[in-house]
Amino acid sequence: MLTLLVFILIMSILVLVHEFGHFFAAKKMGVHVEEFGLGIPPTAIKKKIGDTVYSLNWLPFGGFVRLAGEDLEDTAEIKAARHDSSNFMSKTALQRAIILSAGVFMNVVLALALYYVFFFFTGFKTLNLPLIFDYNFRFGNVTSINTVVTSMEKGSAADLAGIEPGEAILEINNKPVYSIADVRREVADKAGQKVSLLLMDEKQNTKHNLRTVSATPQKSSQGKGILGVFLSKSIVIDYSQGWNKLLAGPMQAYNMLAYSKFVFGKLIGLSVESKSAAPVSEGVAGPVGIYTVIGGILNYGGTQAFLGMVDFVALMSLSLAFLNIMPFPALDGGRLLFVVIEMITGKKMNVHIESQIHKWGMILLLGLIVLITLKDVGNLFG
Repeated sequence: MLTLLVFILIMSILVLVHEFGHFFAAKKMGVHVEEFGLGIPPTAIKKKIGDTVYSLNWLPFGGFVRLAGEDLEDTAEIKAARHDSSNFMSKTALQRAIILSAGVFMNVVLALALYYVFFFFTGFKTLNLPLIFDYNFRFGNVTSINTVVTSMEKGSAADLAGIEPGEAILEINNKPVYSIADVRREVADKAGQKVSLLLMDEKQNTKHNLRTVSATPQKSSQGKGILGVFLSKSIVIDYSQGWNKLLAGPMQAYNMLAYSKFVFGKLIGLSVESKSAAPVSEGVAGPVGIYTVIGGILNYGGTQAFLGMVDFVALMSLSLAFLNIMPFPALDGGRLLFVVIEMITGKKMNVHIESQIHKWGMILLLGLIVLITLKDVGNLFG
């Protein structure tokens, strides 16, 4: 229940901040805001204050700001709207561009504010970030651990020893290990022999995140000892030096967006190479996937759960901004693209054509969300 409440709260905050950006910019530009809605209809509660209806809707995913004249299709209404100073259609291309991009701007502002709150508590260092692909971050001082457990084979030595995903193997029999090759070498000749493993929980940035367990490596098909774990690299980015503290928020935002873009490009490359959509599909999460992540963070408990949640919401706000600014039909970026074309050519796009493009874009987006959600549900119960 707690996970569901936190999930609804987070999604509501992200959408509310985004839509408030559109709302505030529209009001400043003199555009009549017909309705400010949180959630998706059917409507639960609505109240008219001034000339705007404020509504709370039953489905707590998404939200909207309905502007006068934003989605007109009737030719007569369009002509009338262009002579109505309170109508979206009557505003200059620059004014409409500001209104359309204001939601993205507010999500970026929220992300930066949350990052500064986060860094205040962590001494301007990130939590441990597991890497899917190796990447050189542009800002901050990066330290890495290359032996973080991401998963393990069921019934393997690591599984039987109680090793958890997110723990890093630091030592084997009191000998430091710094890479996957080191781990393999240290257990290769110890099949059937008990070994001592010093582990560090990467999910907890505390002084009490170390523990020692015993494991008995099993013999592989090649006759070598193995733990049965899959290891990856984890990093911490330090922004505590000099001017980095002042710029930590924008630096972290850039690092996270650049890395996300890099990973997505890699996944697309793998999908093309393997002629399968599976790599991209596994790298994208919908509402169910986000719900699962929130549940995992809450399980940390205490300060770690608070910091993990602040960090996660900041990344979610950034991701929402990035996705919305992409020039895809129905998104803010798709609508903005038509305005930019108008600013360059001096001619407005045919409203009927633009409306149809956005309509089919929305249908495609909803279809993708359904497919991603089905995938997440399958992973949850699979």
